[in-house]
Amino acid sequence: GLRGVPVGGLLIKQAAASLAAAEPSLRTFVTLSPVPGFRTWLTARLARQRASGGGGEDLSGEGAALNGLLQALSAAGLDETAPFSELGPLHGPISTGGVQSPEQERADAVRRSLVGLCARYLCRATQRQRALDPVAGFHMRNGAALIAIHWAANPSSYGLEESASIMVNYHYDMPEVEARHSAYVAKGVTELAASPEVWRLAHASGSLT
Repeated sequence: GLRGVPVGGLLIKQAAASLAAAEPSLRTFVTLSPVPGFRTWLTARLARQRASGGGGEDLSGEGAALNGLLQALSAAGLDETAPFSELGPLHGPISTGGVQSPEQERADAVRRSLVGLCARYLCRATQRQRALDPVAGFHMRNGAALIAIHWAANPSSYGLEESASIMVNYHYDMPEVEARHSAYVAKGVTELAASPEVWRLAHASGSLT
């Protein structure tokens, strides 16, 4: 853990240095992190979408992504709480190809919509130009890059309740940590570091394709 690592400054950089000193072969530092604010954000955005009559404010982006999720849920016979409720078939893996039954295709559409919206939440949802998600904000302040979003990574009851089982990876590229930290502190999410795949998801209408 972080025992013996001083608090303050670039905390994770200090932790990585301590780990590297103990294990010189370590070169890659990646977290598997929760997304605690995703459900709260999504619930609020869906409520606003319904209040607008489904038109939303940006049909080329978030509005289309929200409509896509609502349509996918309806086609699968699910309500908005289903992804955040008890573990079920919906929380199986996202298909990577092959023949699927109609039921599997409908479930996959829900999964893909949620992953896309989670990317949008992490990259675009802000409070005073900082990432709205507290865990994302912590890692960005410490110089990390968001590199991947994983469906069905946390099937615990808490993981389902807060993020529908989604978890993410933050990568600490040690030569880049200080520059990323400084850029985020100075400019907030306009300088948020994320992989091309995550940005693609964030800009898409909730789709992986």
